[in-house]
Amino acid sequence: MFQEDLNKNGWHFTFPSVFYDEEVRAFSSLEYISFPNNHTVKNLVRWADKTLQRYGVDSPRFDAELLLMHILRCRRTDLYLYPEKSLSKTMATRFKKAVQRRAWREPLQYITNHVEFMSLDFYVDERVLIPRPETELLVEAVIHKSQNFSMGREIIIVDIGVGSGNITIALAKALEASRIFAIDSSPDALAVAEINAQRQQVSEKITFLCGNIFQPLNGYEMKSKVDYILSNPPYIAEGEFDSLQKEVRDFEPYNALISGQDGTEMFKCIIADAGRWLKPEGFLMFEIGENQALQVTQMIENTKNFKNVEYIKDCQGIDRIIIAQMEIAGG
Repeated sequence: MFQEDLNKNGWHFTFPSVFYDEEVRAFSSLEYISFPNNHTVKNLVRWADKTLQRYGVDSPRFDAELLLMHILRCRRTDLYLYPEKSLSKTMATRFKKAVQRRAWREPLQYITNHVEFMSLDFYVDERVLIPRPETELLVEAVIHKSQNFSMGREIIIVDIGVGSGNITIALAKALEASRIFAIDSSPDALAVAEINAQRQQVSEKITFLCGNIFQPLNGYEMKSKVDYILSNPPYIAEGEFDSLQKEVRDFEPYNALISGQDGTEMFKCIIADAGRWLKPEGFLMFEIGENQALQVTQMIENTKNFKNVEYIKDCQGIDRIIIAQMEIAGG
């Protein structure tokens, strides 16, 4: 049922600072449909649906309902069972502000600070890339490969570009005997990842490191000892940035999206040094962009360190995950 004490049990609203600074200027430029005086569930959903539809938001009714569910902390069925339920002025104002943010095309996940990944609840905000469903393929691939390990054997994983921590934390939950080094160049991203690790109670299995690619591993004596090197790196070319969806281009972190002129700079850097850290027959695994499979494969093969390159397709039939195994005599 509806709960008006939204700070109870640690629930808090966070609004990016850009909206505190610019919301009056930005939102005043949008000619909103008149906000209803009678703040019933039915009236508010109808208003939000029409407003989001006017400003080109995909699935406006769905987003309107999700935002109201977020504000009220209720189920979708409650919205239909209690359409005449009236909200307080405070709650209605919070809902209006959330809808305004969505109309300005801020991603729904940043407004609700929530995304589901591998059936786990993750906190996200503008400091990190929003986890995508296709990245679950990378996690599932590691879990599948790990089934060949002996029971109780420690699995050492390095995740480069940890972001919200979705890959690292999902693996820490799934693999009991795992030790994970989670690396990101952004202290802000690592702060979010640590929040999620604490929420999922896997902090003791993860070492969070701030720095560039493998550099933070120096001093941990991990050379030729890593079972998996994983990365969902930035893989969009600089020239494609302006054509990205507004939700992505205007809100998600630039450095988590763009990787040089052709989108492969991060792949090159990781591949060039991965052989020093992987153990014989360890795995290098990437999420890749559309039409990048052949180019990334060539980079891997040029090192002469890897064998058995394979691919996993996403639901659209695109090669999305690339896996290469370290040669026995590699390194």
